[in-house]
This record gives sequence, structure tokens and C-alpha cells, in this order.
Amino acid sequence: MANTFKNARAAATNTLATVYTAPSGAATDIAIVLLAQATNVASGAQAVDLCWYDASGTVKTDLVKALSVPEKAAVGLIAGKLVLESGDYLQVKSTASSLIELSVSVLEIT
Repeated sequence: MANTFKNARAAATNTLATVYTAPSGAATDIAIVLLAQATNVASGAQAVDLCWYDASGTVKTDLVKALSVPEKAAVGLIAGKLVLESGDYLQVKSTASSLIELSVSVLEIT
């Protein structure tokens, strides 16, 4: 098994967009989300959503829904760690384009 640290980033838009997908080469592939941080790069407070999709049953789970991020500030979107199984993915959305930037750090175990 190989352990690989990776990161992903996205400028959120007003529709859900995939920011990270766990590796799906084998059933035992997993990714551990170590950090998910939203930064407000605009003026005024902005809302952010972060969703996790379970690929095994295509079930959507809202991790954060309409969380207000203060002007010129950053907030952590998950407490602790999140395990993503093979093919699971994270999506992000904001009130408008390019107001929120999302950073994700993961450990992939393949």
C-alpha cells in the first residue's frame, strides 16, 4: 500500500462543483481528508456549502450548509478527519463565483 499526500483547491461557484475525488483503482483505495478550509476573498460575509457523495450508493451528505464565512477570513469546514472510500467525492458551492476559495488536504492510501 502506498501513502500519498495530496491537495486540491477550487474557487467555489453558485452551483455544486467537484473539488476532490478519492482514488478508485481498487476497492481498498481510501483517502483521509485532513483539512478542508474555506477562505472568503471578497467583501462582506459569504456562505459556503460542502457536500460528500458516497459513490457506493450515490448518497449526498451535507457536511456544511450555508456556513457564513466572515470577510477576509478562513474557516475549517470539517472537525477531525473524514474517510472517503473508493470513488467518493467532495463538492463545494458558494453564493456566487470566486468569492470563496476552498483548500483540501488528503492522505491517499492505495
